Amino acid sequence: MRVCVMLLAASLLAAASAAQAQVVMTIGSGLAHECFLHAKAGANLSDGVEICTKALDHDILVRKDRAGTYDNRGVLLDMLGHTEMAREDFNAAITLDPTLGDPYVNLGAMLIKQGQHQDALDRINKGIELGMAYPHIGYYDRAVAEQMLGRFKEAYFDYKKVLELEPNFKMASERLKDFTVTRVPAKTQS
Repeated sequence: MRVCVMLLAASLLAAASAAQAQVVMTIGSGLAHECFLHAKAGANLSDGVEICTKALDHDILVRKDRAGTYDNRGVLLDMLGHTEMAREDFNAAITLDPTLGDPYVNLGAMLIKQGQHQDALDRINKGIELGMAYPHIGYYDRAVAEQMLGRFKEAYFDYKKVLELEPNFKMASERLKDFTVTRVPAKTQS
């Protein structure tokens, strides 16, 4: 049997605006860790950007933590609507540590909101391949990009994957309500 997935067209716009960003965890204390906490909480965004900038200017950071701090500041900038500055930070993070998956996923989430769904999907796939701090966010963002591209079956299974990884992730549960799954018997050869 083959699974056919159908989607209510009205949910496409809601899915595009629902792309999620994720943050890079830092260990210890200091401004870089405070930057991470602001990005994770998604509160006091302007203060968070300022703290991240101070961390980048004044903290002595190993390459991975510097890349993570750029990524976290990019998340905050994106939430503030400063997409070009966010893009610069995500790209700076990728340049500093191309093995870090989070900035690829965050850049992808930003590209979804800009309607660049195929580019977003390419970045998100790279981030998932590399690994990230919160994998369920990567799969969620990939599902949103797939949904926007009309790849409903792939989107459906990625939303299901999100709930495997994080059973209480409400946004994926809500997106799955947009799908109707039907089973169609496979055609027999005559």
